[in-house]
Amino acid sequence: MKTYVLYGFGILLCVSGLVYLSIEYIRYLSEFGKLGALFLSVGLFASLGKYFQGKGW
Repeated sequence: MKTYVLYGFGILLCVSGLVYLSIEYIRYLSEFGKLGALFLSVGLFASLGKYFQGKGW
């Protein structure tokens, strides 16, 4: 059980780091670039959701 908590905490930190870096990167893009980055990030998190759903989480 202890390892699952550590894995969950690690995944949470990775996702929060990706969100932070995405926000910093999107700040310097044009409006069209921001829209494209938004669609890419939605696709990324949708695929992560499907992956975790397939694993039974």
